[in-house]
Amino acid sequence: MSKARSDYRILVVDDQKSMRGLATYFLKQIEFQDIDEAENAREALMKMQQKRYDLLLLDWNMEGMSGIDLLRAIRSVPELNQIKIIMATSERSVDKMDEATSNGADHYVVKPYELRDLEVRVKKVLAC
Repeated sequence: MSKARSDYRILVVDDQKSMRGLATYFLKQIEFQDIDEAENAREALMKMQQKRYDLLLLDWNMEGMSGIDLLRAIRSVPELNQIKIIMATSERSVDKMDEATSNGADHYVVKPYELRDLEVRVKKVLAC
């Protein structure tokens, strides 16, 4: 039996507060409730040590450690490989999409995104 959407644990990682807020709002609109936010990779890593997440919505371009570097770091730790990761960026290049998926991203969304864009990707990677 699959989990209810309200049972999934999601971490939104973006250095822009407005994008974190929008993502959280969209996720709540599609019935996810357990949503945390992190403004950078360091904070995300700290939160992942304290809680097991099912999904990360991860911004590519952040100060300090970039989202793609955080993705690589997460995928290098076997205990974290179960986390589904959707990369988010404003760049629309196929090369970026290929780089994200070749480094272990489960999906990719281009910012700014609409509710439906995010919903389709989240449902696909979580199979819910």
